[in-house]
Amino acid sequence: MFALVLFLPRRFPKIVSFVFLVIGSGTALFVDFHFGLPPVDMYDVNDLPLYEWFDLVNFLLYSPFAYVFLYLFDWWKPKGIRITWYVLAWSLAGVAYEWVSVTFFHLYNYGKGWQFGYSFVFYLTSQAFTVWFYYMVKHCYNRTKNRAGPEWA
Repeated sequence: MFALVLFLPRRFPKIVSFVFLVIGSGTALFVDFHFGLPPVDMYDVNDLPLYEWFDLVNFLLYSPFAYVFLYLFDWWKPKGIRITWYVLAWSLAGVAYEWVSVTFFHLYNYGKGWQFGYSFVFYLTSQAFTVWFYYMVKHCYNRTKNRAGPEWA
């Protein structure tokens, strides 16, 4: 997935691309540390209640997904209700990806009370936040960049 990010035509300034990559993993880490560990502890990542090195690889996979989410959002430029449909479609895709990860690869263990419905609500919320974040970053970048900095239309 990182290869896709590297080969996509550049849409964002480099610093913005970096920020968009970080937000994906940052969101995943935030949620897993708050819902996957005590005192809440609603699921385990992988087959153990402890974190392993492979979990880091899993967290890093969220970065390119967030980048592609924002890349396509910037490319299509949805307005109004289409933003809602865009977020809804990606939320459904996220739950489908998670279902495959749980069912076939046992990436998560939901034996402690987590349900896919919770994941759907999380994806809706986090992707709506990510769209809002996209607009804030774009506004701040265009307002504060120096004259020599690359444009972001």
